[in-house]
Amino acid sequence: MDKNLKTVLLLGLGITAMTKEAIEKAVADLKEKGAFDEEEAKKMLDELVEKSRENNAKMKKMLDEQIKKALEASPIATKRDIEQLEEKIEKLAKKVDKLGK
Repeated sequence: MDKNLKTVLLLGLGITAMTKEAIEKAVADLKEKGAFDEEEAKKMLDELVEKSRENNAKMKKMLDEQIKKALEASPIATKRDIEQLEEKIEKLAKKVDKLGK
């Protein structure tokens, strides 16, 4: 795997893992300091976690697009490439069988 692509992927996974922990800690700290009560803390936590999920989905989409671009630019055959070649081989094998009979 491309070194830069691997670094971006690992960074994205690290940010995703840290985000929820960071949110929970920040909300817990604010709650302990009396910034808001239990209900407000829960509401804030839910909102921040949802926003984090949305951002993570956007990051995943971006990473997927970058991985797809990297694979398209690489000399590695994709699953679809292999399937297409298998279909062609099967058609040619049938033609050869017909010619042999």
